Amino acid sequence: MAHILILGAGYGGLKAARDLAKTTPADTQIDLVDKNTMHVEKTALHTIAAGTSKVESVSFDIRDVIPSSVNFIQATVSKFDLENKTVSFSDHDDISYDYVIVALGFRSEDFGLEGASENALILQDIDTAQNIYKTINQNIANYKKSQDPADLSIAVCGAGFTGIEVLGELVDTAKILKAKYNVPEIKITCLEMATRILPMFDEDLANYAVSYLEKNGIKLLTGAKITKIESNAVVYMDGDDEKRVEASSILWTVGVSGSDVITDSGLEARRNRVMTTEFLNLEDHPEAFFIGDDSAMIPSGEERPLPTTGQLATAEGTNAAFNIASAIAGTELKPFVYKSAGTVASLGQNHGIAQIGNKKFKGVVASLMKHVAADRSFLEMGGLKTALKKGSL
Repeated sequence: MAHILILGAGYGGLKAARDLAKTTPADTQIDLVDKNTMHVEKTALHTIAAGTSKVESVSFDIRDVIPSSVNFIQATVSKFDLENKTVSFSDHDDISYDYVIVALGFRSEDFGLEGASENALILQDIDTAQNIYKTINQNIANYKKSQDPADLSIAVCGAGFTGIEVLGELVDTAKILKAKYNVPEIKITCLEMATRILPMFDEDLANYAVSYLEKNGIKLLTGAKITKIESNAVVYMDGDDEKRVEASSILWTVGVSGSDVITDSGLEARRNRVMTTEFLNLEDHPEAFFIGDDSAMIPSGEERPLPTTGQLATAEGTNAAFNIASAIAGTELKPFVYKSAGTVASLGQNHGIAQIGNKKFKGVVASLMKHVAADRSFLEMGGLKTALKKGSL
């Protein structure tokens, strides 16, 4: 009897567990471990942070959607020992395995910037997302008492994919909170070191997103190198000049890395991402698979690893499950070949941009595609019942 241990019930881990339950022998032991009992659609965290969605609309109980042959264990991973095929936990006895899938997800990366961890609000999970909205709401409500312009100022550090989606949601949030608390205009500023945002999109679509945000009151500062985060300000360099954006609400969406468990376990990694073979496992430990934010597989003919997304993690979960089932059966493993279904970014609840191959979409149509993608994720992660209950269409 083979024992398969899956660490993490995000997109990749949960998909792998559901697939393995269908493709492995009936006596296979499949343990799925996560520190939380809820699976969260991480691609929707920006809507929680902006207060435009409720937690229950983007999450569901893992135990409700896994097959009966999968054993769920709530525990927090400390490190793993690949040589001895064991995993240690801070709140559970060690577990040994025959095969392991490491899918522990990401953590926010502040790159050691002065004041970032103390003064900026990171967007990483449900708790941090809720804290962002709570802080924004409190600061705006406090303006009538403080009369401090910083309370009506929101600074978003980073104009990557997540940053842009947060800004899109804040367009609507600012209008709602302005009316709710009867305050002057709420100022939203985004600071980004790059001069070209959303490089994963066609330049025309990226420019459209910029134009849309600016028309809706967002101030985008590109080429702005952030040097320090203070308690109520973002300090940055504009050329040779040091400047500041005063804000009581400072959001950090600059970058992410894989789980710290990777380096805590002594593995060679870059930003907590492990380089894998084309089969998503390790050369020296073919029984160990790394997927999602913890993996850095470079496709044949490419120079850089694939960008980590929920779509990629799901596909890698499917591939890792296939290869473990194949290894158990003694059949040939399949190289991972990624075929993107397209890229969609929301700009609020009813606007967005999308690129499917050479086809480009903007506005409401792109927003609809974003909702379809979210509903498809619910279907893949939780099955038809969950999709019908949680889906937006």
